[in-house]
Amino acid sequence: MYINVELIYNNTYNFVQFTYKVPKKFINKIDIGSIIEIIFRNKKYNAVVVEINVKLSNNIRTNEVKKLLCNLSKEQFDYIKIVAISNYLNIGMLLYNIFNLTTFITQEKINDKKYKLMELETLNDNVSDNHKNIFIVSSLEQCMKLNNKLSEENIQIDFFQKTGGRNEIEKILSNKLKVKNIIILSNNFNYFEVEDETIFHFYDTNNKAFNLPKLNSMNIVELAVYKNMTFGGNFIFYNKFPALDVFNSIKHVNKIDINNKITYLYGNNLEECINMFRTKFDSSLTKPFTFSDIVKNILSDFNFSNHFDEKDNNMFILFNPKISTNRTLNSLRLISLLKQLEFCKKNDIEVTIISTKEQNINDLLSINNIKKLARKEIQERIDYGPNINTKVFSFATKDEYINENFNDYILGPKNSNDLFEYEIRLILSNNLNYNKIMSLFSDVSKFEPIKIRNI
Repeated sequence: MYINVELIYNNTYNFVQFTYKVPKKFINKIDIGSIIEIIFRNKKYNAVVVEINVKLSNNIRTNEVKKLLCNLSKEQFDYIKIVAISNYLNIGMLLYNIFNLTTFITQEKINDKKYKLMELETLNDNVSDNHKNIFIVSSLEQCMKLNNKLSEENIQIDFFQKTGGRNEIEKILSNKLKVKNIIILSNNFNYFEVEDETIFHFYDTNNKAFNLPKLNSMNIVELAVYKNMTFGGNFIFYNKFPALDVFNSIKHVNKIDINNKITYLYGNNLEECINMFRTKFDSSLTKPFTFSDIVKNILSDFNFSNHFDEKDNNMFILFNPKISTNRTLNSLRLISLLKQLEFCKKNDIEVTIISTKEQNINDLLSINNIKKLARKEIQERIDYGPNINTKVFSFATKDEYINENFNDYILGPKNSNDLFEYEIRLILSNNLNYNKIMSLFSDVSKFEPIKIRNI
């Protein structure tokens, strides 16, 4: 019998799988999801079996499997398959980077299955004395801040990460430290088993640091939702506003407070707005930042900073701010705006809105307006994606891409700027053929597909 495997290693090898022969002693023992030891390019590696009963010509020689280490359950394999497909990765690379196999192979589906969205301010109210509480945060700085915050509320924290190293986590996993309430970095979340007596608290899920750049910006919050869907468990997600490509409800959002001091400059056209700005602000005293290239180019005599969070910035300029298109919310844009305003308030940075139509930021961000816009975004994502069940990737080519093997997954082309633009649309609930998706990823890898989160 021959099998195809993926190396458990920090490289997808462009999604290529490798074929090995199964010795007689492992026949009927090795299956899809088996973890084995092999020799690859004269070195020992662990690998995961992704296909069995592979047909191979008799005259082709392959290496044999050296050891069978363990077998993943169907739920375990389905979970990592979904996470891999959702993030343009393969299973081998996932297992290498963010899984502890010793822990993961013991993970079973549990009876208790809860998942709630809550406002940030409710964290203290949800800490249980009768459970182990694991708080998942996005950075070491957040570890320290949350430890201080909870300690001030007389909630004892037995451990929080201080260095980010695996040695800290391994002490807990090996039970050398007896702990009840702990704070860990998000990239270590998968090292911990989902259990009936544990509550996982994901704090400030809007933070961009929950994305892992080295893994195609894989979002740990999304990964956690899949884990809850697959294995159950008690998960609580805290945020100011949920990213609607991951969640599909805003019921927990009751208010959005905007307390910034804002200067409004309205004009019939951009030229009028800019003239008012020049009259009001001195270029020698103002160090502004803006995301608008139009404003930056027109106000070229002002010393614009290159980064939003530079220490000497004293003004943030918003040009015609918007959070919706065709009365449909862009929740990711809203979250970015809320984060920007929060940062400006905290660092005493003046906010100036330049607009060619009269608008008030408090009206724009009123909860009634947001809820009305959000209903349309949620419905559009349900109908077309992307959402937690439908993943969309885009790529562009100079020449038309034709491969009939993948017609079920690819939409397009759309012509733009002398390029052919395509979308890969993957509906996870359709029980996708993992190996076919990896072949698709391999075939389009030269075009560097990008995961789409906005509608």
